[in-house]
Amino acid sequence: MPWNTLIDTVMGEMHARGKTLRDVAEVLRAAPIDPHVVAAIKATYGLGCDLRVLSDANRFFIETILDHHGLRGYFSEINTNPSCVDADGRLRIAPHHDFHAGPHGCSLGTCPPNMCKGQVLDRTRVGISSNTLSAVATKTLSAAAGLGIGVC
Repeated sequence: MPWNTLIDTVMGEMHARGKTLRDVAEVLRAAPIDPHVVAAIKATYGLGCDLRVLSDANRFFIETILDHHGLRGYFSEINTNPSCVDADGRLRIAPHHDFHAGPHGCSLGTCPPNMCKGQVLDRTRVGISSNTLSAVATKTLSAAAGLGIGVC
């Protein structure tokens, strides 16, 4: 069972047991983020880097955590599994790629059926000009070096 399908199932079980969306959000807000990660995000953004999230989690979880820590505005894009609240108030998690309609077409065969991060990265690269991509790479490397992060 893909991870996001499992989380959708768990959200259904929690809802059936009386847990609300607010309960889920409270748990997410209690999850700590290392202060060094927060500092790295702010420093990298401050250098003019375009920060984007690419995660196999889901939009509700990511946005709740980023909002709680005041970090959502630092990211220009969030690529993840979509989520919504249904008419009953239950959080629903859907796949980024509808794998029920067929495979997402990745030739590697190592990524989960619900999200091929390689395809998302390829789509992002296509949307960025080569000059911009070069500037972003330079800024990213500069930010990493400035934060003492080893770069290969």
